[in-house]
Amino acid sequence: MRAALRSLELLPSDPGLRRFASANLVNTVGSGLYLTGSALFFTRVIGLSSGQVALGLGTATAVGLALMVVCGRLADRIGAKPVYLALLLLQATAMTGYVFVDDFTGFMIVAVISGVADRGIAGTVGALVHVVAPPAERLTARAQLRTATNVGLGCGTLLAGIALSVGTPTAYRTLILANALLFLVAAALISRVPARAPRKADGSGGGAPATPAPRPLRDRGYLAVTAANGLLSLHVSTLSFALPLWVVTRTSAPAWSVSLLVLVNTVLVVLLQVRASRSAATLPAAVRQARRAGMLLALSCGFMFLTAHLPVTAVVPVLVLWAVVFTLGELAQSSSGFYFGFELAPDSAQGAYQSVFALGPGIMRSLAPGLLSLVVLDHGSAGWLWLGALFAVAGVLTAACAGRAGRRLTTETTGPTGPTGTAGTAGTAVATAPTETAEPMEPTKPTKPADPADAVVAKTTAAAGSAK
Repeated sequence: MRAALRSLELLPSDPGLRRFASANLVNTVGSGLYLTGSALFFTRVIGLSSGQVALGLGTATAVGLALMVVCGRLADRIGAKPVYLALLLLQATAMTGYVFVDDFTGFMIVAVISGVADRGIAGTVGALVHVVAPPAERLTARAQLRTATNVGLGCGTLLAGIALSVGTPTAYRTLILANALLFLVAAALISRVPARAPRKADGSGGGAPATPAPRPLRDRGYLAVTAANGLLSLHVSTLSFALPLWVVTRTSAPAWSVSLLVLVNTVLVVLLQVRASRSAATLPAAVRQARRAGMLLALSCGFMFLTAHLPVTAVVPVLVLWAVVFTLGELAQSSSGFYFGFELAPDSAQGAYQSVFALGPGIMRSLAPGLLSLVVLDHGSAGWLWLGALFAVAGVLTAACAGRAGRRLTTETTGPTGPTGTAGTAGTAVATAPTETAEPMEPTKPTKPADPADAVVAKTTAAAGSAK
């Protein structure tokens, strides 16, 4: 079994990364349990109304998003590993707390704690990959973690069916407590993952006076890439929210076809995510992938436009074709996003920058249900054409913003010394970008005497695709 997983490159070769991937798998099995059964637990066991659940979880998400950057800065200051461990333990505490909640006030308190931990984990995982993985393996490691996430969510969803079939309060509480236990197991695995010490803004490990830490919220170039990539990540909610509602209410396809489409998506992501990450191993390649993502997602919307007008014998094959094209677009978006998040950020502030980059998809996920309802569900088939146009524009914008940010980073790090030549200020100082060319240049990060391996991260990442 392990040999098969390695042949598909689903398991990292590095022992530390393998343990990290295993922890992520365990964690996401718990997430599958929670996502499948939590709404019923809140309403049937605690006795909350659906409106109270929506208000509590919405507030928790908002607070979590607001504090993501704080978690990222803590990761830069004291280390990504201890912050990530603390957040896992906080989630385990919150899940255990749910079992003892019996009113709306208690639910709100626990939900906010869980929301902060959840968004903090999402914002610091990239920083942890940065200090655990060798430079040439970071993009592949992110792809393997995403593969483990899909496998874990699928397994957790299937296991949650046992509790749902029993349907008793004890079964639901067991499901929530199982999630808490899996957070503890994941924390135990992460505690054994070796990680490099946090690096100060001047690139030293300590002793030398540090320059002011880079601030991603003032980095306009990085913020532009974050916003555009966040818009392109609308595909996440398209699959989980718009697809089931559209298929069941607007097409002649049987309801079980939704499960078939999600299965096709999951299998393709598991099999192709690592390979797709290699096609975005340099800035020009990642820019091309972002444009390709927009075009593929737009094309998939064209297939969905047809489904409202087809008989049942034709609609299922078209939906399967939609799932294939849609997943290829998803893979292109995630792979380019991994590169932009890592390589357009200074090494000394990966925690803060990664948390800001995660804000894009996080905010889009909170806005997506209303946006998709307005654009697609309220306008019928024509809404899919509008959504396709939005994806195409988002892909072009993401590519343009990333190319511009990469050229600016290159200009600042290779130009005269001074404010624009200081490590970790990409996008914060005014610099004149070179005339736009067909493909953007690969950004070169400043030399860091304390760790020569990081000084050539862009070159080693670029070589990763040809070395494997």
